[in-house]
Amino acid sequence: MLEQISNVPGIIAIVVVAFLVLTFIIAADRYLYLHRARVDTFELLRGLLNQLRAGKVKEAVANCDGKTGPVGEIFRTAIEHWRDGAPAIQHAVEEAGRLLIPRLERNLKLLAAFANMTPVVGLLGTLISLIGAFDNINNIEFKGAQVLSGDIKMALICTALGLLASLVCQICHAVLVEKVDHLLAEMGKGAAEITYFLTHNAPPSEEEEAARPKA
Repeated sequence: MLEQISNVPGIIAIVVVAFLVLTFIIAADRYLYLHRARVDTFELLRGLLNQLRAGKVKEAVANCDGKTGPVGEIFRTAIEHWRDGAPAIQHAVEEAGRLLIPRLERNLKLLAAFANMTPVVGLLGTLISLIGAFDNINNIEFKGAQVLSGDIKMALICTALGLLASLVCQICHAVLVEKVDHLLAEMGKGAAEITYFLTHNAPPSEEEEAARPKA
């Protein structure tokens, strides 16, 4: 029984390290995704508005299909509903935004959960190590402070790993939330600008667009 208890803190330390590794993997994946999703929103918008003023609707939609990320998806959705009227444009943009937000915030709740769980798991390892220390003291074969110091050392290692993992999780979560909030703000500003333009300008007719020479 004593040997089984003495093995548990080591297993718990491995579990905390596994949480830490998962945190790095998730954070790196989310960081790269959000980095690729960044665009110069108003540079893209300026180009689209110039095309729309010239009646080049298909070209504007095509420009939103490149490496423009979620902002481009919002713009494309708005342009595709231009002929449907202002209420349809507004509804389409809001619906597209609701669908994009979970994609941007993917796994952020998991990182927050890791930040809350790792100190608890580390504390569990600490308590089990201390239980093992007291069992060693009560053992008639107790050989002195050397055995006791090993249990206390493992207890402190579990606590330190839990706190370190929690700190890393919180930092990664805070950085990613900041990037998501910045991207959402850009999306909101861009959506408001293009919605205003589309609702205050009449779209070209399908005949006019079909008759327009292709660049």
